[in-house]
Amino acid sequence: MKKIKKEHTEQKRRNLSIQEFKRLYHETLKGRITISVLTLVILPLLVLGVVSSVLNSHSTNSTLEQNMKATAQVTSERVEWELASYLNIAEDLGVMTRLSREDVPLEEKQEVLDERVAAQGLTRGNILTAEGISIFSGEDFSDRDYFKTAMGGKSCVSEPLVSKTTGKVSVVIAAPIWEGGILGTKVIGVVYIVPEETFLNDIMLSINVSDNGSAYMINKEGTVIAHEDMDLVAKKENSIKDAESDSRLKALAKLENKMIAGEIGFGSYRYGGVKKIMAFAPVNNTDGWSVAITAPKSDFIFETIVGIIITIVIVLIAIILAISSVRKLADRISIPIQLCAGRLVELAKGDLHTEIPQIDSEDETKSLADATRVIVKEMGEMITDVKYLLGEMADNNFNVKTRARDSYIGDFEEILLAVRRINRSLSSTLGHIRESADQVGLGSNQMAESGQALAEGATDQAASIEELLATVNNLAEQVEYNTKTAVSTSQKADDIGKQAVASNQHIMEMTEAMGKISAASMQIANIIQTIEEIADQTNLLSLNASIEAARAGEAGRGFAVVAGEIGHLANQSADAVEDTRKLIEAAVHEVEGGSRIAAETAEALQSVIEGIGEIVKAVEEVATNSNEQNGAMRQINLAIEQISEVVQSNSAAAEESSATSQELSAQAVELNDMIEMFTLVDV
Repeated sequence: MKKIKKEHTEQKRRNLSIQEFKRLYHETLKGRITISVLTLVILPLLVLGVVSSVLNSHSTNSTLEQNMKATAQVTSERVEWELASYLNIAEDLGVMTRLSREDVPLEEKQEVLDERVAAQGLTRGNILTAEGISIFSGEDFSDRDYFKTAMGGKSCVSEPLVSKTTGKVSVVIAAPIWEGGILGTKVIGVVYIVPEETFLNDIMLSINVSDNGSAYMINKEGTVIAHEDMDLVAKKENSIKDAESDSRLKALAKLENKMIAGEIGFGSYRYGGVKKIMAFAPVNNTDGWSVAITAPKSDFIFETIVGIIITIVIVLIAIILAISSVRKLADRISIPIQLCAGRLVELAKGDLHTEIPQIDSEDETKSLADATRVIVKEMGEMITDVKYLLGEMADNNFNVKTRARDSYIGDFEEILLAVRRINRSLSSTLGHIRESADQVGLGSNQMAESGQALAEGATDQAASIEELLATVNNLAEQVEYNTKTAVSTSQKADDIGKQAVASNQHIMEMTEAMGKISAASMQIANIIQTIEEIADQTNLLSLNASIEAARAGEAGRGFAVVAGEIGHLANQSADAVEDTRKLIEAAVHEVEGGSRIAAETAEALQSVIEGIGEIVKAVEEVATNSNEQNGAMRQINLAIEQISEVVQSNSAAAEESSATSQELSAQAVELNDMIEMFTLVDV
């Protein structure tokens, strides 16, 4: 558990380190400059290092190739020179008179040959007849290729052969023996010499291209004829033939095919699991011999590795120097920028007093610091001036002027213009509010007066209607009484005259009452017209008040509600007045009918008085008319009651409207007093 916790803590630490690195080198100008410059410096250095290493490796390989080729050519020339030396010895023996004459004893010829063999460090020598028979041993060499070539008049070097004499692998140098010792005459025999059996191998052993390098030589068939390992020569090793059954030798066989073709070249191959390189060159004046210099490639890697290490060390030193220089450069650029940025951050937080960082350099960073100083100074002056302007407006002084006009330059001028627009807009709004308040106060006073008049008219109307109602009730009682009287008239014929006189008197009173009712109705009509005019004016005032409240904005919101209620009450009053008008018109119509009936009754009573004989008939008619009149009186009574309710409602609404108007007037006065506190801009 502790191990897991420790690993978790370590992982968390690594994550924090990674995050800190990302913040440092991706969120800071220093990091970005460092990364950018290092990228521009290190990448070329790395590329240069890689290219240098590749070129060094290539150069090493090229030098190695050239050196090995040169070694192969030198080796081939050495073999060629030694073979030529041996050929010269053999050819000198071929033109010696003592060796060509038949009369020279064999002992003398043997002595001459031995002296030359000893002097040149040869293994042995021999003289063959034209038939290929050794004059010393009688051995037959006629089957040897070197014999046949020499008998053809041409000196030659044989392929490494297993000696019939010693059983060792030897190279035979053969030359024709010319008749009389004269070159170009008849070939009468062959002389041959045998160098040390290992002279070719000794040459191969003397080649030292590396610790594990070697040299060997092949003939035109690809058979090894010289090698530090004599067993390969004895076994007649042939990689070209072996490659036919062993695919691992194909690369070597391809190179050896170039060797037997007489080419000079360089290549690589793999032998026994080891990668090797090989240079080769032909041996001139031989029958297709070629020398190969070979070595494991690993013997030369050390030099390449050393070159690469040196290149890497140089690149690392250059990178370290670049990092040091870049960090100094980044600090020189980023530190002033960070200081100025920090000061601007403090400015953004509202700090106008902290000192501006001092930059000692004379480059762009000093210009940055100077620009920062100017920004802080100008911003401070503008903020102070805006504070002053807004403070004066907060103190109700809208006729204020800026004290730092020169600070508002460029786009900053919009700040001053905006403050001016605010000043003018508020001043204009307050002016409009003042005008609206005046108009509201005036309208509310008018509304109060109209409401008061409406209330008074409604009160008078109500009193008139009450009187009319009382009169109508009396008339109804009289009509009912007349009806009862008419019923009993037939039984009280003797009292008809008296009752007729009384009825006539009552009719006259009723006619007078009808006149009063008609006059009262006309008065009610006039009052209703007045109420209609008041309602229209009230509605108009409500509309004007709503418009001015809308102009006032938030301050007029409450006033708008009151204006709406006033308009609503005005509409209700208009509706009630219209209903009252209709009821009064109906009442007037019924009163006119009643007046007409009363006139007819008076005429009838007059007729009763004049002609008692027709009293019964007249009384019946009166009874009938009285019943009809009684119904009309009930209707009139009902209409009057309705008119009374409407009038009472109008009176209450008028009183409420008057109270609201008074409240509006008081608010208008208060609003005007508040606006008087402000000093507005003179337009």
